[in-house]
Amino acid sequence: MTTPRPEAKFFDKVFMDVPCTIRDEVTNDLVGYEWKQTDMIKLIDSCPNDYSPFTEADGYHFDCEEAEIIMNFIVSECVFPEGPLTGKPFVPEKWQWCVFLNMYCWFEDKNPKIRRFNEVLVYIPRKNGKTAAFGAIPSLISLYVDPEKRSQNFCCAADTEQAALNFRHAAFMVEQNPKMLNKLQSGRVRHGTKFMQHNNGRTLKVLSSVADTKHGLSPNYVGVDEVHAHHNSELIDVMVTGTAARSNPLILYTTTADYDRPSACNELHRRASAVCSGLQSDASFLPIVFEAKPDDDWMNPAIWKKANPNFGISINERYFTKEIQRVKNSPQLLNRFLRLHLNVKTATETSWIYPHVWTATNPKYNRDTVLKPDAIRHLMEQHPTWFSVVTTEAWKSTQVDIYLKQFSQYYTWFFNKLSDLRESPCFAGYDNAAVKDIASLSLFFPETHDLLSWNWVPAESIERRSVVDQIPYQTWFNSGIVGNTPQTTIDEDAIVTAMTGDGDGILHYFEDLRVVAFDNWGSNYISNQLMNEGLNCRAYPQSYAGMNHPCKVMESLIEQKNLFHGGNPVLTWMMGNTMIQENNNDQIRPDRKNSTDKIDGIVSSLMALGAWLYDEEKTIDSIHGLSEGN
Repeated sequence: MTTPRPEAKFFDKVFMDVPCTIRDEVTNDLVGYEWKQTDMIKLIDSCPNDYSPFTEADGYHFDCEEAEIIMNFIVSECVFPEGPLTGKPFVPEKWQWCVFLNMYCWFEDKNPKIRRFNEVLVYIPRKNGKTAAFGAIPSLISLYVDPEKRSQNFCCAADTEQAALNFRHAAFMVEQNPKMLNKLQSGRVRHGTKFMQHNNGRTLKVLSSVADTKHGLSPNYVGVDEVHAHHNSELIDVMVTGTAARSNPLILYTTTADYDRPSACNELHRRASAVCSGLQSDASFLPIVFEAKPDDDWMNPAIWKKANPNFGISINERYFTKEIQRVKNSPQLLNRFLRLHLNVKTATETSWIYPHVWTATNPKYNRDTVLKPDAIRHLMEQHPTWFSVVTTEAWKSTQVDIYLKQFSQYYTWFFNKLSDLRESPCFAGYDNAAVKDIASLSLFFPETHDLLSWNWVPAESIERRSVVDQIPYQTWFNSGIVGNTPQTTIDEDAIVTAMTGDGDGILHYFEDLRVVAFDNWGSNYISNQLMNEGLNCRAYPQSYAGMNHPCKVMESLIEQKNLFHGGNPVLTWMMGNTMIQENNNDQIRPDRKNSTDKIDGIVSSLMALGAWLYDEEKTIDSIHGLSEGN
């Protein structure tokens, strides 16, 4: 006699017919589905990341009748909204059935109309079919199946375009189904306003993350897509508190991993991980977490399958194999692969140079050879136009000595280089600032592969960013690492003075400066001033063609531990911010738009390398090949 399983007490019947996919044995393409008798305990308990819905199931039961309603609605009324199966019946995979049936079919024993789960997190890598399955279909279940009349239902995202994607899929499914379409007011979807209204008063609407206008809503269903893209939790907080008046609310979060930073997404992930591991009790929160662990072998196909439940279905092994080769050949792509395809939190979207690789050549002077703060002060005072803090009241404070000691390794290296490199050939790159940003000057010395850097910031931005963004601009200024310009916006005359002033300027100090490369954008005034000083200046393109070769050379020098920057803290910070773009010709360049913060010093350094690599009398733009791949 078979011993009854303890989980059976939650079910009216343990075995049910469930729609299962039928796939071609050769191509694995979906060719149809069939209803198969299925062990519901095994199906319901197949959640990832060691989560079991039975752990805190006392006081609840699984409603098999509701399960039949949900399964019939999905396979009979919903269709694939895109791809080769467009318009064909939507048949969930086993893991998707696990989510749907857990989400909708657990109810309280005391009040059988009240669902158990009112918050669900589907934390899953890209291309696993989450938008159609868990964006569009739950919206339609709320609009057509949920018994609550005049319910307010919302598709939310960080921007309207992303939220509208879920709505567009839902609208397609409705418009392919005359029965569903006829149940809408006027028998139509309002595409212009991204709005549907059922004849019984239920509505479905698109919202973006601007939370100010969302107070006063009383949502029944909220689908929050790509939580990692939300800048803060305001919209989520407003929608969660808005569900307080509803007896059966459902908030469904769908997202890939975020960067490793404080965020609404990472707080949800922390909460889900705690529930999965039993460290936190929350019977109403359903955590569906597909991820690799940070120490997993990301080249192992078993790890790919663990993190990607649709591996071999919507994601093929050939794609992953190709991506792995790209990551091996281009290490800057590893973080993007880890975050988007394995759901591992990373520091930046596409890390260009690993921090430990960049800092491998940092100087390591011993206590006897490192400069003391008073010696650093003396050397800085010999170049007052280079270090603007020297002429301020702050310079008189003993607090400055603390900052100088903090950066004593860098300054020892820097002042040693000043004397060593004064007569060496060098090439300069200058990246101009927007009104309130950083302006950067870099000098590259090809004989020794040394890189010197100067940066300027408006005084107002130093104070604001130190307080608001917690970037140590004030410390950098007080220690001379960055200079300030006295006005509220970038002061180009102050920068020209630092570069050329009274024969003691940076560019006059180095006796074999060959050329100064400028960005075409906004640098005309400074370049004209430098040319008036007799310096050789020319424009340098920041296109793929202009940046690709310098990027590759810098990568090579860094990997060979043959680029020396002294551990300049601003350059190190900027390198950590830098993300890389790649075009169809395998050319790369820094990605200002998506980099996590300022990268001007890295850009000016690449321009200096470019000026060296293309050391001709003509302009950079006229060199053969640089007009391609812009």
